[in-house]
Amino acid sequence: IIYFIKESRQISCLPRVCVIIFLVSVPVILTELSIKLSKSKKLGTDCINNCKECDLSDSDFLPVYLGYFFVALSINDFYTLIVVFLIVFIFTHYTQAMYFNPIFLIFGYHFYKTTTQHGTKIFLIIKGRVIRNVADINFTNLKRLNDTTYIGKREGV
Repeated sequence: IIYFIKESRQISCLPRVCVIIFLVSVPVILTELSIKLSKSKKLGTDCINNCKECDLSDSDFLPVYLGYFFVALSINDFYTLIVVFLIVFIFTHYTQAMYFNPIFLIFGYHFYKTTTQHGTKIFLIIKGRVIRNVADINFTNLKRLNDTTYIGKREGV
């Protein structure tokens, strides 16, 4: 998005403002779709409670995303954009950073790095108020995204 805004690319004969609104709305719509898909019955359901630690991670990945903006501003051609995008995609695919989407924050989700009572480190994406106490972690209907990442909401939200 930043690259296309910087290069003033236009889609057909639409005004630049319309193109920017379209480009910004696409990731928001895709994020909303991913939230709806995460409620699918095809995903495994798990319970998590009695955690040892729970750290709010809402801002942990923001420097990475800011780095993407600066990289996008420095790219001068479409070929370089594609190569950089593929490299970034490969790196994020193999890290937990791929589950951090800053647009989730707009939808009311928070990110937590949590350690279970058995010492397993997991990544929680939870909708609702910020968890301030480990005793508040008692989720009975989390959806499993992978072996260490779950999405859900706090009860009563």
